[in-house]
This record gives sequence, C-alpha cells and structure tokens, in this order.
Amino acid sequence: MTQYETLNVSQEDGLLWITLNRPQVLNAFNLAQWRDVKAALDCAATDDDVRAVAIRGEGGNFSAGYDLTAALGGDLSEPSPNAFKDYADVGNATCWAVWNLKKPVFSAIRGYCLGGAFELAMACDFSYADTSAQVGEPEILLSDAPPFLISPWIMGMRQVKHLLLSGEIISAETAMGYGIFNQLCEPDELEPAITRMAKRLMGFAPETWHQNKAAVNRS
Repeated sequence: MTQYETLNVSQEDGLLWITLNRPQVLNAFNLAQWRDVKAALDCAATDDDVRAVAIRGEGGNFSAGYDLTAALGGDLSEPSPNAFKDYADVGNATCWAVWNLKKPVFSAIRGYCLGGAFELAMACDFSYADTSAQVGEPEILLSDAPPFLISPWIMGMRQVKHLLLSGEIISAETAMGYGIFNQLCEPDELEPAITRMAKRLMGFAPETWHQNKAAVNRS
C-alpha cells in the first residue's frame, strides 16, 4: 500500500481508512496533506478492492482546517491574494475528488472539524461524528470566506448563515440538529457505525450506486 508523508492508510474488507496524521497541529492542512489526500482518493478510485472510503483524524481531532502557519512559512509562493487563491485551489481539488468519487465516502469526525476541513467533511456522502465533535466555519474571523462553499447544500439557510456569518464553533449536538451529521455516536461506536453502513452499501452494484450518487449531486 502506498505510503504518504501526512497520512496513515489502512484497508479492511473493502473499506479504506484515510487517517490525517499531523496531530501536533490538530491535523491542520498544509499543501502536502491536501495533496496526499487527493492522491489517496485517486488511488481508491482505480482500486477495485476498495469499495468505500472513510476519512478521519489522528489524535482526537478531525482537523483544524487550513494550516496558516505553514502557508505563511513557505507553502505560499508569496503572501498575495493570488497566491492564497492558488493555495485554496489545491484544497478545493481534493473536495471535488471526494464529491466525484464513484464510491461511498464517509467523514468520521472527532474533536475539531473547522474551515477547509469542515468543507472536506461536508463533501463526503456520509458524515458521522462522536459526541466530542466541534464544527464551524471561522473564516469570517480572519476577514475571509470559505473557498469550497458547500454548506448551503447541506443545511438550511438560517443555519448556514449562523455558521458562516458568526464564525461560531458549535457542539456535536447542535450540529446534529442542523442536519450536518448522519449519525451521532458515542466515542467507541464511531468506527463500528461507519463500518456497518459501508458494508451495507457494498451490497449494491457499484455502477448503480454511483449513478444514484451522481444524480443526487447534480440536483
């Protein structure tokens, strides 16, 4: 199995687990991590042994979003608006890879899931969380905006405006009420719950399942 600088990957019974592995920075996304996730998804797309994918974070957090320290410390070609756009485009390409993958994709959320990481999680077909989850889109606090604006397609407009225009980080229970998660689990039930649903989805013909996913995504 391919080795990645910023990820751990494992596969069991057709389910590929992609684990973000930068716990020292709450799994915040630098360019290398965005590119590694995209590469892992591209490999999954062409591997017939992979029937479903789940993304999670190491160390008790999904991800704190974009790693701005890494961006300003060398990931950006220069601290200019165009450079920030190019930087965000790498993350957006990864979100589109999730959206377009012809296989089920799950996000498994513990702890912080913020900013660009929240957008990645919402691009997944299914989002499961445990009771420690805290989610939000705090970009407005930095006079910025989400580069992959998927939230209005996930929840109601009132809820979207609350998240995007206040920058508030909300609890797992509030997020569940907003329709952000498919299921809220106790901490030791998160991975088993995803595994059970993944096995159910694997029972469908892959092409039929993808046609239905594509139809929903186009709506």
